[in-house]
Amino acid sequence: MFVPLLLLAAGCREVPTYDVTPTAKEGMQEKMIGANRLISKSEAQQIDAYLERRGWDKTRIANGVWVAEYMNSEVPLGAAIDYEDTVALRYRVETLGGEEIYAWSEDTVVCGRMKPTRGLDAALRTLHAGATARVIVPSEMAYGVVGDGDRIGSRTVLVYEVVIEN
Repeated sequence: MFVPLLLLAAGCREVPTYDVTPTAKEGMQEKMIGANRLISKSEAQQIDAYLERRGWDKTRIANGVWVAEYMNSEVPLGAAIDYEDTVALRYRVETLGGEEIYAWSEDTVVCGRMKPTRGLDAALRTLHAGATARVIVPSEMAYGVVGDGDRIGSRTVLVYEVVIEN
């Protein structure tokens, strides 16, 4: 019985060694990060060109989202929209190329809780009740790599036309 305990105690003195050389998986992660940076830069250039062609008066907000607000003279502006406000809106969605994805739809949303479309959510919180705006959302702030599983494809920059009801 003494011999097995001695062997067990001797085994506890060994210092483990760790291999710190990069693995193929870590190399692949770096390549993916680089690819995502290039895609993001390309989308930003496409959005800039799109906005320049239209000459819209625009404001850049969080993470590359652009808001081009325009006035609807028939409707006076109401209160500013804030986090967790419930907002009734009409909207349509298209690509940067002008392809309509969704025709005019109506929805009621709670600002700050729109997970898949974080970009539209952030844009709404810069507007007022009664406002009409165009919102340009890069794919990473919209439906990202996977799309919506229906009409919005992978890495699609979205252009929303939004009318916020009073």
